[in-house]
Amino acid sequence: MSKQQIVERFFAISNHDFCPWANRYVAWLREPLGWFAVAALAAGLIGALVAPQGWLVCAVVLVVMVLGMVWPWLAMRGMEAQVSFNRRRCHELDEVTVILDVTNRWPWPVWGLLVERGFFCSTGHDQEPAATALSRVAGWSNSRFEFTYQPPRRGVFPHEPPVLATGFPFGIWHAVRSISVTEQLIAWPRTTSLRSLPMLPGNRLSAMGSCVDRAGNDGDIMAARPYIRGDSLRRVHWVHTARRDTLIVCERQTAARRRILVVLDQNAFSSNETAWDWSLRVVASLCREFHSHACELTYELNGERRFVSPGIAGLHRLFDRLAAFQPGVQSNRTAARTEADAMDRLTILVTSAKRWQSLAGHDDRRLQRADVRAVVLDEGASGAGAMRERAWIALALAGEPSRQLQQQWERQCHDDWAK
Repeated sequence: MSKQQIVERFFAISNHDFCPWANRYVAWLREPLGWFAVAALAAGLIGALVAPQGWLVCAVVLVVMVLGMVWPWLAMRGMEAQVSFNRRRCHELDEVTVILDVTNRWPWPVWGLLVERGFFCSTGHDQEPAATALSRVAGWSNSRFEFTYQPPRRGVFPHEPPVLATGFPFGIWHAVRSISVTEQLIAWPRTTSLRSLPMLPGNRLSAMGSCVDRAGNDGDIMAARPYIRGDSLRRVHWVHTARRDTLIVCERQTAARRRILVVLDQNAFSSNETAWDWSLRVVASLCREFHSHACELTYELNGERRFVSPGIAGLHRLFDRLAAFQPGVQSNRTAARTEADAMDRLTILVTSAKRWQSLAGHDDRRLQRADVRAVVLDEGASGAGAMRERAWIALALAGEPSRQLQQQWERQCHDDWAK
């Protein structure tokens, strides 16, 4: 056993909870105030049974306890705070400026303020770290503070109401005051830059910019028709307008768009938050790339399909939903839903290694008829080599999934066009 393994084993043993049943009885000892109460009780017993000097120690400890509780509580009664962000949306780990407005109605300053809750996610029994600290707020003042914040993962922040806390002067007890939030920050999943599209075989249109004889704004002129409110004046046919003494506009073709369906398998990752986050990053990257190429894009989350409108607002609505996504109830409808009406569209299924093995084993022919291309995320540390033959793209979460996605996407798209 190596030295590092011995150290890791030692830390694991020293931090292991051997008596979890006793936590509810000794939880109060985790706070400094509990130990002060024990010290006051011990000093009182010494003063009563051993020496009268113990009463003095007991009185000092009690004064410290009372002062350490009353001072923070009184300070918070005169405080009001409001938090806002310099922008509405961002991606994970982007720097955002947080604006904190604090009002102190007391004539004396308040020290040692912390902004807690809502900005970071606590793990296990660890306490959530503070977002920022304020050394001093002057008395009878309206102060503005700014600090830089990086959302650690996708989501809507603050994910719970933040509070302004202080434990000054002794830190044995913290008083809190709720902070009002004017507008929440939406943190989108990180995306990977993809620079090409796979070729769509069969009866799908493979040439971007092709036009069909349906009413639109892109292709050749098909006919002339009366003006409808909302038509652009640039499309007015002035010769026919002069002849008929009414506005006549030109009817043009519309551009054919490739139909794409991106499906996130709701049965794939159970309670693994890291895998869920990476799957949403993959979905966001794929959707952004297809949307930028003017594809007719549809996505499916929790068994519900939604169409992404061509404008940038449609992409923003998709990213907002990915940011607030929570895994729903599991079902067995993924394979069936991906096959439905798939003959005229390309379906990309984002799933896990175990889930893909079961789907490919039972529904292999059906998935081939539906032309389902799987992006498989392997949660194990062994990598994705074992399933690479059956999956279109295989990503190992133990490595660098973003780099793997970029490299394999470029290779698969190149191979599609080279065939």
